[in-house]
Amino acid sequence: MADMAPQASTGRLMLIGYILLFLATVGLDQTTKFHAQQQYMTWSHETDLRSYRGDHHRVMTLGISPSYANDKGIERSKVTNNWLDFHLTYVRNPGAAWGSFANAPEKVRLWLFYAITVLVSGMIIYLFRSAHPGQRLQRTALVFVLAGAAGNFIDRVLLKYVIDWLHFHWKIFGWEYSFPVFNWADVAINVGIGLMIVDSILHEIALRKRVRSEAPQTDQVTSP
Repeated sequence: MADMAPQASTGRLMLIGYILLFLATVGLDQTTKFHAQQQYMTWSHETDLRSYRGDHHRVMTLGISPSYANDKGIERSKVTNNWLDFHLTYVRNPGAAWGSFANAPEKVRLWLFYAITVLVSGMIIYLFRSAHPGQRLQRTALVFVLAGAAGNFIDRVLLKYVIDWLHFHWKIFGWEYSFPVFNWADVAINVGIGLMIVDSILHEIALRKRVRSEAPQTDQVTSP
């Protein structure tokens, strides 16, 4: 019984840590979205949510991209074969990832997203509660995914769309791609998924080591 008290105390501290991580991730997501709206939204229609204009701010450019050349007055002939642009901007995404379902009827689209978010969040909470307290990496991953889903869910409830503000555009070895604009909630979800994959790999490695260590050892027969 004496050993159970420290374990219970550690468990409570870990739970508080997970809650703080969740709140910090959601708070950072909402704060950065508000900043993007204040800094980079230049015009918005009073009633039509799809009518707006957003500006952008260049954070960095590796190489010389066409947009960098235009901004700096550099000759287009100076554009390099490989370049990477990173901007902060303001985009309204009424759909899901990559703008999917953005053109669906609003009532259908919103309630579909509400239902999916509630269902997925319930599943994540169930997996979190079912995980062993020692599975800290898995629980941390689930917290990140839940926080990301909550951040975008808040947008959909309050605004009817999700604010995206991080944008990468690159050309590498002839492949030019403008990555869909995303936000911190999306980053949290992907970090969580990445941690889940790492946790699964580590679990599989540990399991195989245990199987090898528990396998019966056969005595080697030596010839006289």
